[in-house]
Amino acid sequence: MIAAHRLALAATVIALPVIALPGLAAAADLLPPPPPPPVAPPPVEIGSGWYLRGDFTQSWFLNPKDAARPDPNDPGMPPLVGVRMSPEGGYGGGIGYRIFPWLRVDATIDQRGGSDFRAFSSRSTFVTGYNIEAGKIDVLTGLVNVYADLGTWYGFTPYVGAGIGFADKSFRRNYTQTTCLIPACDGGPGAGPREAVARANHSLTSFAWALTAGLSYDIGAGFTLDAAYRYVDLGRAKSGLDAYGYGTRVKDLAANEFRVGLRYNFSNLFTPGLAGNAYGN
Repeated sequence: MIAAHRLALAATVIALPVIALPGLAAAADLLPPPPPPPVAPPPVEIGSGWYLRGDFTQSWFLNPKDAARPDPNDPGMPPLVGVRMSPEGGYGGGIGYRIFPWLRVDATIDQRGGSDFRAFSSRSTFVTGYNIEAGKIDVLTGLVNVYADLGTWYGFTPYVGAGIGFADKSFRRNYTQTTCLIPACDGGPGAGPREAVARANHSLTSFAWALTAGLSYDIGAGFTLDAAYRYVDLGRAKSGLDAYGYGTRVKDLAANEFRVGLRYNFSNLFTPGLAGNAYGN
């Protein structure tokens, strides 16, 4: 009886691995779970920093100074006095890029209307007569500007900026005319204005710089309303010569300007599923 019991126990022990083998084989057939799918990188904002701008400019020109060269053949030629330029409107535009949320740059072109130029001179200090020099000056500027935005409150963003570039001054329809206050002040008969003497048109391009302070407002859909004051230094201007070899030359040409315009920001323009202005101005 004891031998039979031992035989049965041995058979059971031998049979256990055989019974467990199918389970072990099934467990060996199970593969580890697949790795999670890679996380897609965030969409790249293409073009989010670029913007276009268009502006209307009203310029109040400061009084330039006479820059006529001394004439050794006529040392008594008096300087120009009462130099004036009329205020004029203009228009312009440009393209810009926002480098940081608070820093942006743009390049602008602005054309102003023909300002009426007028100046006087008199050898007799306006006792016997005087000369008038007149014409029109068109001013075109091209500037590269840098702006610092000073924060945004309720959609309003004040900013300051500075720019450098060029100014092209076109002097046209220029003439000089003598008026006698007494008879024969210039050797001719009678008093009154003499025939005007035309001077040739002439353009002069020189260095220009500007300082700006402004305020912008985000009106949505990528558009920003912009209003600013700008001081711009325009350098020198001169006319062509007349039949006697004389011309008009002025320096320290500058203007106080008020500009109002619109900027369009290309924020997330090419990014699917995203819209709006990334920076709010």
